[in-house]
This record gives sequence, structure tokens and C-alpha cells, in this order.
Amino acid sequence: MTDERTGAAAELLTLALEKKGAERVRAVLNVLTESTFFYREDDPDLFLFLVRNKSGFRQFVEHFFGWRLHVDRHVARLIKERQYNDRLRPSQRDLFDLRRRDDCLLFAVLLEFHEEESRRQNVSPDDDRHLRFLLADFVAFALRRFREEMGDACPSEQRVFEAVKPLFLQLDRHRFVRLVDRKAAEAGEELPAGMEEHALYEFLPGIRCYDASQAGREVVIRAYRSAAAGAEASGDNGALSGEDGSNGERT
Repeated sequence: MTDERTGAAAELLTLALEKKGAERVRAVLNVLTESTFFYREDDPDLFLFLVRNKSGFRQFVEHFFGWRLHVDRHVARLIKERQYNDRLRPSQRDLFDLRRRDDCLLFAVLLEFHEEESRRQNVSPDDDRHLRFLLADFVAFALRRFREEMGDACPSEQRVFEAVKPLFLQLDRHRFVRLVDRKAAEAGEELPAGMEEHALYEFLPGIRCYDASQAGREVVIRAYRSAAAGAEASGDNGALSGEDGSNGERT
């Protein structure tokens, strides 16, 4: 352990032994474990405390739990590279773990959509405003990408929308996206009424913690295209299947 890391851990320990410091150290550790992401907007003062003492917190969670701590100016998250209770099934773990083939594919396309919308709306990682989008626009983007990659095997718009809904429930629960109340929509974001696909969402900073590389997308899309070809041969028209894709496909 380097002197710098030892010093950071010692400073955190000293802080934790003080009454006021102990309350804030305890609060940070609890907040980090209560959700996939801890956003600056959740508690700006507590987030600033974490940023100022990130070396100590990083050393603490690495030493005692074997976790890694990611912190940037908008978001903090714990990265757990190993699960110790082998008796738990994947569905019993409160983790963001995409196991269905359709979810993996749509999440890869969503990362690409986020990149394209960021450029189009001129929103950078340093901006405090959140990138907003209509669910219908993402479905249209996904369909365009499927047609480019899958040709005649491309699923229908209705099938894509049906597959998107459960994915977005999970993304909302783990705070990758947030549904925007229509009353909170800004000028220029007038929304048609009465149709679920016109729901307005905004990306939260955690989406940028995931790799959106072209290589990664191509691997997922190529795997899906092969599966779709197999489904077509068995009479399934290559539509989104909803099958479990847990054979190694995890996000």
C-alpha cells in the first residue's frame, strides 16, 4: 500500500471517529449501497464530501469489501466484480444484470442512441442538464438500426415497443433514465396525449458509465442477427423473441 493511500485511509478513519464526521462517513457508505448510482443532485453536500474524501472511501471499500469506487463530477457508483453467495439465483440479486437477449441488444442500441442524441442536442458530459428524449424516438432509432443490420428479419415496430417496455422499467428502477412528468416538460417539448410511446424520458449520468464502443455494439448485433436467422428458419420471422439469453450475455 503506498504512503498516499495509507494516508487517505487514515484520514477517513480519523474523520469517522469524530461524531460529526462519523455521521457523514456512515451516510456516504449507506447511500452508495442503497442504489446502483449516487448522483450529485441526490444530495449535493454529501456528494461533495465524498468527492473530497474519495481516496479514503476508495481504499476502505477496496480493502474491506473488494469493491471498486467510481467517482466523477456527476455520479458515484460501487463496482462489485464478484458475488459471494452462490446459492442466490440471478433474479434474487438486486443488480442491474441484463440476461435476456432482447434486453442486451436494446441496451446496446440505447447507448448508441444516447451518443447520437448527445451530439444532436449538443449535450456534453460536463453539462448539468439532462438529455431528454421521447420513447417513440428511441423505438424509431432502434427500428432503423435493426433494418440496417437485419434486413428482412427486422421485427415490427409493435414487437420492438413491447420489448422496450420491460427494459425501461428496469432502467428506471436502477436510475439510468427517469420519466419526466408532462407538467415538468419545458417549452418546445409539447407531447401528444394518450399514447404511451410519447412518454418523455431523460438520461441520468449513470448511462455514461457503460461502454458504447462500436465494437461492442457490433458483437451484440451480430449475435442477435445469428439468433434471428435461426428463429426464422424455425418459423418465427426473426421477431424479438423474449427468450432468455443468459448464456454469457450480461451487461
